[in-house]
Amino acid sequence: MQERKTYTREFKQRAASMVLDDHCSIPDVCASMDVGPTALRRWVDQVRKERQKGQPVAGTKAISDEQRELQQLRAKIKRL
Repeated sequence: MQERKTYTREFKQRAASMVLDDHCSIPDVCASMDVGPTALRRWVDQVRKERQKGQPVAGTKAISDEQRELQQLRAKIKRL
């Protein structure tokens, strides 16, 4: 059985940025970064939503730096 790959937040952000900002196609990014199209589409959708809403997507770990910091601060406030 093949183990599931894990990717860093930075990796996900770079891959999504290639699609959203550099206008690379999903198949091209998948080939160059050795990632599956389903995962890449999910990351692109998440980063797009984070950028539009200005807040992390509910139930997910933020990918963008700003949204990740916001999640961490909200968690800290909740603990206090």
